[in-house]
Amino acid sequence: MKQEIKKEVKASPSVNSSRRSWLKSVGLGAGAVALTACVDSSVKELSAAGMKTDHFPTATPNVSDGLVRLSSNENAFGPSAKAVEAMQGELFNLARYSDATVDVLKSKIAAQEGVSEDQIIVTNGSSPILFGYADWITKNGNKLVTSMATYEGVPRGAEFMGADVTYVPLDADMNFDLDAIEAAVTEDTTAVYICNPNNPTGTVVDAAKLTAFAKRVSKKAQVFIDEAYIEMSDAYPANVQSKLVAEGHDVVICRTFSKIHAMAGQRLGYAILPAEQAKQLGGMLRMGGVNYLALVAGMASMEDHANLNTMRSRVKVEREKLTSAAESLGQAYAKNPQGNFIYMDTGMPHDEFAKLMKAQGIKVVGRTWPGYDTWSRISVGIPEETDACVKALKTVLG
Repeated sequence: MKQEIKKEVKASPSVNSSRRSWLKSVGLGAGAVALTACVDSSVKELSAAGMKTDHFPTATPNVSDGLVRLSSNENAFGPSAKAVEAMQGELFNLARYSDATVDVLKSKIAAQEGVSEDQIIVTNGSSPILFGYADWITKNGNKLVTSMATYEGVPRGAEFMGADVTYVPLDADMNFDLDAIEAAVTEDTTAVYICNPNNPTGTVVDAAKLTAFAKRVSKKAQVFIDEAYIEMSDAYPANVQSKLVAEGHDVVICRTFSKIHAMAGQRLGYAILPAEQAKQLGGMLRMGGVNYLALVAGMASMEDHANLNTMRSRVKVEREKLTSAAESLGQAYAKNPQGNFIYMDTGMPHDEFAKLMKAQGIKVVGRTWPGYDTWSRISVGIPEETDACVKALKTVLG
């Protein structure tokens, strides 16, 4: 196994402290503004080209607008202290490209998931993987099957690039209807997209059923399983499906450090997939390398098992506050959510609900998914934020 990269610069605590103070005092503020303008410009260009971009998270997360932000499924508890310490220790080692460090992360992922390193690609967040995969679909048959009310990265990207996307309705309990999805797959289908836990509903497919489904369906079409929120599920790691790739099935697993690891602002994601496809997609998505500080933070967070277990418990406590509020108000919601959000029927148009919640100081998703015009996804926050949301819900819906 490759050895971890050693620090090239070892400064005394007093020097590191003074340098950190200097970094805070000059330069970074202007850089952040410039980066925000760049991101906002890119999003505007995509929108002008006809692509829907309202699902993209805001590019200005640190701008204080006085609102409790429960709209983007961010993990408000923040990253592991060990991840923060790891980044601080590497602030002066940013002169080199991060290729060697990517290899170190790959070795850690391979060991954790029981796959080989050549079956892993690492990118700046999972979004490049999702959109790169959408492009792969258009070049390999151009047909995708997925579910209604699911994360849009792959389906919207595929549609934008001209693919034929079949949306299968959720079942009566707002779960994936695996039988109906399988029935929609033909010999011409390129891929099937499953988000598990699903965004926006938060529901999880039974692990054994999903494994059996993927083994059958992958004989006809590749199965892409988006596990962005899998570490937040009560039954983690039993819900993990990476064993399918290790066993040689035509399956892709996608993960992100944005959710339970609370690194949405650092951008780090990875996919586990057949080796030849990993080579193809990896080459296309490399685009100059991966954020070095995200890599060192991600590795530290992966190894901080105590923090991850604590985070899972904290998210569950806050999530149950929201489901209890929905039940006390008599509002329908997708049962047994397993992410850091719930999906609730507000009984009014989603944009009206968002407007009323904003008046109470709470920002929720101001859009919806087709067929669910009165439903809204609400993220959990730290205890004070979730409590403020519950209070607002009682005012708006009580």
